[in-house]
Amino acid sequence: MNGSMPPPDRDTALILLAAGRSERFGGDKLSAHFRGKPLWEWAACCAEEAGFAHLYLVVGDHSKIRSRRNWHTIVNPDAARGMGTSIAAGVAAAAEHRRIVIALADMPMVDPDHLRLLAAGEGTVFTRQTDGSAGCPAAFDRASFGALRTLDGDRGARSLSLPDARIIDPGEHALVIDIDTPSELARYQD
Repeated sequence: MNGSMPPPDRDTALILLAAGRSERFGGDKLSAHFRGKPLWEWAACCAEEAGFAHLYLVVGDHSKIRSRRNWHTIVNPDAARGMGTSIAAGVAAAAEHRRIVIALADMPMVDPDHLRLLAAGEGTVFTRQTDGSAGCPAAFDRASFGALRTLDGDRGARSLSLPDARIIDPGEHALVIDIDTPSELARYQD
């Protein structure tokens, strides 16, 4: 592991959301090749390099993604209803942990140290997006798990009233780029 921060506590899990239908992309974007490997594998490798001992991959029942070694695959049969159902499914599967970090499989440039920073935090910690809003990756402690399990549709965690939520800077805004269209995939290939 090459980071400057220590690995996450063993009671912290990472949930990687990979159940979207890629409608704006026009096909299976997570399997599209990006810099030599499928797009989703960049986020998976980042989580592995960050040193999480417990890794959960949430996919839809339509998914062609095959899990990697040491990952628990969670099939979300309600994925078509929106990201909220995938967050709820992932949190239900990882509920035994003290803390969770949620990341998106279409964000290939997140840095392992950023994931470690989120894992080391207390309470709810979001990442500042390029528009200044709160977003993923984000981390939550057990006190938030019940609220996260109520999510449905396209509502994400920032739609909840989570007390004392903080937003941290990713360092470089390129780290929070998500790929939604073929033109974005092409733009960030280099």
